[in-house]
Amino acid sequence: MLVAAAAAFVLAPAPPRPALTASPGRVLLNGAATAEVRVAAPRGLEVVDVALAPYALDLRGRPRLGGATRAPRWVSARPSSLSVGQKGAFVTLAAAPPRGAAPGDRPFALVLTTHGSRANGVALRLRIGVLVIAHVPGRAVRRLVIGPLRVRLAGRARILELAIRNAGNVTERLAPGRLVLTVLRRGRVVARLRTPGRQLLPHGRALVASRFGGPHLGRVAIRVTLGSFTHLYPLRL
Repeated sequence: MLVAAAAAFVLAPAPPRPALTASPGRVLLNGAATAEVRVAAPRGLEVVDVALAPYALDLRGRPRLGGATRAPRWVSARPSSLSVGQKGAFVTLAAAPPRGAAPGDRPFALVLTTHGSRANGVALRLRIGVLVIAHVPGRAVRRLVIGPLRVRLAGRARILELAIRNAGNVTERLAPGRLVLTVLRRGRVVARLRTPGRQLLPHGRALVASRFGGPHLGRVAIRVTLGSFTHLYPLRL
């Protein structure tokens, strides 16, 4: 006798749709230029306030709103508020750098904030940011200051943290693996450590971390290579 077994399928609920979206997520204004950012509210109608705010990356590369560098006065965002739904609406960014403006990148954020709704008597507001870089054409200064290098313990592993400062006037992007850390003991290569990619805004600072999980070696030299730059750092691992 054949018995047909009934199979039960449990469908996981679909992930919730975001309350507010903006695209593109990064905007470049090159000289006197305009650009549009599409803002949409997939869940339904939202009233959104539009503003410009300082933007920075912390030492680990995480974005944050705030800082001493404000958006240039010659950049505007219009309208200052809008109602958006699923079809979306547009915010127009316009840059008009004055004659004599210093060349280079000015990073800031386009900040979109919903008026929100009340739940249990608490007003819920959502804020998202879009990175905007206003670029003034001219002489680009590319200068990265490398170092110092230090070791931080993380359980049995050791984390090599290399400080980098962007002393230039344009945004620098380090692709994954472009920065190479080579562990040398008595002149012999012990390990080559992978480094993550990183973006450095003008005058920004970063810590690039690489994990070393090998045996304790005592005194070593760490060779740091980035393009034509090479430097040896004596350390204990």
